[in-house]
Amino acid sequence: MSSKGKVESMRVKDVNAFELTPGLADALSASLDASYLEYFTAACSGRSTKEAETRLAAIPEEKRYLTRVLDSLDSAFADFDTETAMLDLPYMQNRNPEAIRRYLEFRLRQFKMLLDAVENGVEEKYPATGGHS
Repeated sequence: MSSKGKVESMRVKDVNAFELTPGLADALSASLDASYLEYFTAACSGRSTKEAETRLAAIPEEKRYLTRVLDSLDSAFADFDTETAMLDLPYMQNRNPEAIRRYLEFRLRQFKMLLDAVENGVEEKYPATGGHS
């Protein structure tokens, strides 16, 4: 199944299950380069995306969406420790344990969708050569 199909297969209740977290608030306030919107607008209307792709290619890496996602994952998991998380779980006051579990499951689905998309992109554009990198 393509990543587009996976996006479409998410249920409305999945989207409604998230809450406005500091991370989401930051993401919503972080403006993406207008070239992304230009690309999606052209693609959805059936127009050529070539001009937008040229602008996208010029975006510095530190201002790219994927860089923001990768940096966020690095910040979130740089000191990953399940034992410390389990010490916190009973004392969380703003989120109950079940809400935390649901939130992590939602983020896992998002991460899996991103991983699938990147895997597909790598396989299509950067085929394995059989050797070591």
